Amino acid sequence: MTTLLLLGGLSAATCGGGFLRGYTGFGGALVMAPFFTRLLGPIESVAIISVLHSITALQGVRPSLTIYNRPVILPMVCSAIVSLPIGVYLLGALEPSTAKKAIAVIVIVFAILLSTGFSRVGRPTLAKSIAAGGLAGILNGFSGIGGPPAVLYLLSSQDSSHRLRAGFILFFAVLFPITVVALLFGGAVTYTSLAYAVALTPINYLATEAGRICFHRMHSRYFTPVCTAALCLLGLSMLFD
Repeated sequence: MTTLLLLGGLSAATCGGGFLRGYTGFGGALVMAPFFTRLLGPIESVAIISVLHSITALQGVRPSLTIYNRPVILPMVCSAIVSLPIGVYLLGALEPSTAKKAIAVIVIVFAILLSTGFSRVGRPTLAKSIAAGGLAGILNGFSGIGGPPAVLYLLSSQDSSHRLRAGFILFFAVLFPITVVALLFGGAVTYTSLAYAVALTPINYLATEAGRICFHRMHSRYFTPVCTAALCLLGLSMLFD
């Protein structure tokens, strides 16, 4: 595959991921990971996605600080930071083919859980917040897609769409930069992955802004169905890898 075609494929995935992230506050990595992994392999994919999201981590953070669910989000963030190195270790320890299959399973299982309404797992508690954050940290370090457990858990809180979105934005604004630090120590971030991330940043930024504008113009009742539908489609796409 030529460099031009490779960049075209990465750009298309970044555009879709950025838009979903702007609309929902999460999902960028879920869109990008399947395609990035096919094109570049799991380790470089995780590195590029993490660096890319870290560069644009501040998008939407400021307005989110006033409305997020602090008692739920803060324990999740702390737990994710502690558990993240485990995921980075697994990324380097497993065979590439195994990592690809694991990423596919993560996306498919999460899509099924959301589509069946399994997200209603009861009221948030400190223990659940720690568990969800810890699992998200491991998955983010391993595959670059720590969203599944975090989103599944936060949707169970039945907060408003604006408060949910704020929580997603802040959680991942912290998680991805910490992931990059762990990946740097693990030797997974290369000059090539940095170059790809920088090249894709304008696309990710603009697509995220487009998603944000769309969110504020659409009725809040569409928020959860859009999250579920997008993840179901992503899960199905992985079946054809």
